[in-house]
Amino acid sequence: MKKKKQGHLFFSLAAVMAVPIFVLGIILIIMGKQSVSEGMSLEICKSLAGTARNTADMYNIAYPGEIRMENGRFYMGDVDLTDNYALVDRIKENTGADITIFWKDTRVLTTIKDEKGDRIVGSVLENQQIADLVFGGNEYYSSKVKIWDDSYFGYYVPLYNGDEICGMVFAGMTNESIAANVRTIVAKIVIVFLLALLIIFAIASVFARNIVDRLDKIRSYIGGLAENNFSGQMPEMVLRRNDEIGEMGRHAVEVGKTIKDLIYNDPLTGLLNRRAGRIELDKYMDRADRNKKNKVTVVLGDIDFFKNVNDQYGHECGDMVLVTISELLKKYMKDIGAAVRWGGEEFLLVYGEDREQTLADLDKLMEELRHITFTYEEYSFSVTMTFGLAEYCSGQTLDGLIKEADDLLYRGKAEGRDRIVTGV
Repeated sequence: MKKKKQGHLFFSLAAVMAVPIFVLGIILIIMGKQSVSEGMSLEICKSLAGTARNTADMYNIAYPGEIRMENGRFYMGDVDLTDNYALVDRIKENTGADITIFWKDTRVLTTIKDEKGDRIVGSVLENQQIADLVFGGNEYYSSKVKIWDDSYFGYYVPLYNGDEICGMVFAGMTNESIAANVRTIVAKIVIVFLLALLIIFAIASVFARNIVDRLDKIRSYIGGLAENNFSGQMPEMVLRRNDEIGEMGRHAVEVGKTIKDLIYNDPLTGLLNRRAGRIELDKYMDRADRNKKNKVTVVLGDIDFFKNVNDQYGHECGDMVLVTISELLKKYMKDIGAAVRWGGEEFLLVYGEDREQTLADLDKLMEELRHITFTYEEYSFSVTMTFGLAEYCSGQTLDGLIKEADDLLYRGKAEGRDRIVTGV
């Protein structure tokens, strides 16, 4: 069942990664085609503009003088250019653009031919609006110039006779020739995309399998938390990741710590709570039963006259005292046992030591406590603690051991407080 779920997740992830890439690729191809078309249109505009202007300049330089029509013949200077297509043909050969020279709105020289192969000289400009713009001193460009049955990218510039506009120069390329170039470029893009898609899918498959494996480890860890198993470890391969999965793993660890704290730790002091303290003491007793060299000593401690602190300075001050003493207990119990908030101002200390060593450690703790000055608002004061100490004997019950320490604590309270009372 587990393998089936993993397989389903693997293919789902692979599909989630591959399908958007495929869709994105289609979108990019469409956009790429549009961008190529727009880019080519811009470049064609620049190219045709240059060709049209250069053509006008070349004719003015080659044939200086007045431009005119006489008896149906086209002259530039003293040269009759009627049917003289040498220069426009050479320009087309060099640039790939069709060239037309207009006298007013009529074609007198052109490289454009009809379906029979005849040049369309003598034909009139199809769009009068273009003529009006150019004869107004403007240049004109369009990607949809209609010349008979063909569409052109076309650029028109005025042809000057002195200071007056007498005609136009046209440079153009058919839309079909441009479309063929676009199709060639797009075909190359599609081929590259398909190859890239195959590579990306292969990488995505490896990546998906890697993700599934890491997620499964996170699932196992969280499953352990659900079963109150806090001994599990999040694998380093998850924690080392610098991505969302690694973050998820680290969050899972933090959640585990939080849950453990909620279950096992006192929220105010951070010490083990009563439930966790009983579990910890039971572990110590079990180890002592299995190995006679292991000793267990239990100490119950109570803050002397703690009620007076709350009554005189307030509960916030009382909480400050509890937290400070808890930090002291943590310091002294580090690596040698466990500190538990047993309830209210009462603490349980579990030592993995015998009675004599525990007594020596506890003396140091009490001495440091006596020298602590608590400051709250304008008040300064000190507190003491009373302890009852009982060493575990094999076969003794947990409750019996705690009751023994509790009885000794109350005896210490009755004898004057600020002391350690042992069973000896």
